[in-house]
Amino acid sequence: MQCRSFILVVILMVISSWGAIRLRAQGPAPTTYSINEDPGFSIMGRSTVQIWRDGNKEVVDQIMPAGPGRDKEYHGHLVYDFIAHTLYTVVLSDPGAPCGAQTYSDPTAPPEFDVIAGAAGLMKELSEPGDKSTELGTETLNGMPTRVVSITSAKANAKAWFTQIGGYPVKIVIIDKDGKETPIIEVKQITFSKPPASAFTLPASCAGVEVPPPPVVPSTNVTALTLEKIGNYRGACPAHIKMTGTITVDRPGTVFYQFGAGTFNPGKTIVFTAAGSKTVSDVMTFRPKYGNQMGGGAILEAIGADAKGNHAMLTQGSNNSDFNITCTSGGGK
Repeated sequence: MQCRSFILVVILMVISSWGAIRLRAQGPAPTTYSINEDPGFSIMGRSTVQIWRDGNKEVVDQIMPAGPGRDKEYHGHLVYDFIAHTLYTVVLSDPGAPCGAQTYSDPTAPPEFDVIAGAAGLMKELSEPGDKSTELGTETLNGMPTRVVSITSAKANAKAWFTQIGGYPVKIVIIDKDGKETPIIEVKQITFSKPPASAFTLPASCAGVEVPPPPVVPSTNVTALTLEKIGNYRGACPAHIKMTGTITVDRPGTVFYQFGAGTFNPGKTIVFTAAGSKTVSDVMTFRPKYGNQMGGGAILEAIGADAKGNHAMLTQGSNNSDFNITCTSGGGK
């Protein structure tokens, strides 16, 4: 665990420095390329990694040879579909292993695999006060002209080679207290030609695998809910109780909401044209099952939905509003 954490710290330090170099080097990263890494980043020993990216699809092929703790070669195959928000996982070295499919909402593969695009979302988060990058000069590495950078921090020291055009990491080494360098990733080749379509073909074991639904991206966020006090009811039953509440959101969008008291009404959607609050109401019908009296506790729940009203599990809830019902006629038996 300590080794894994240490290596991740170094990866994140270099990504942070890479962010500054990329900003100086050029604009957005390309989305069509192939990358060969040896070694590729791995916490389970040496590995080789082959990556193919073409727009909204990416494949990561990872091979780890047999060694201590692993009696045979491991060959993993990951297929990312960024439009469908799906990641397929296949262990090619174990023909009996089923293909897995899971929701994947990030716009790139993880940064420890993809040195070109994977770290884009982390740039703003990873720089820490006190980290220092020092330019050491230039060097041609694996046929690529690079800039060599020394990276120091309170947590770890490293050395990295970045391509002069694009600023992509080519090699990262950890430096121990005695100055010994241990490589944790090295890019042997980068090409920007279109990969073959066959590289993105799903393995046969993925045929018919159940794909999870794409995640719901809410159009707005519910920031506050209130529920008006409900007065006690006395009269003929069934009792029709009106519930009224207020929903507040942070931007325009659609909200799904429900009133409940024991059970929930089916729910409705409401559209906000701007950030702010709106009042909603609904009527629920109650009849005591036994005798002429019953108590209830009302609640209003709401959550941001997409434009079609699709939503995740309701997680926002107002405070309960308790009330009592007394039937003068029509009560339970």
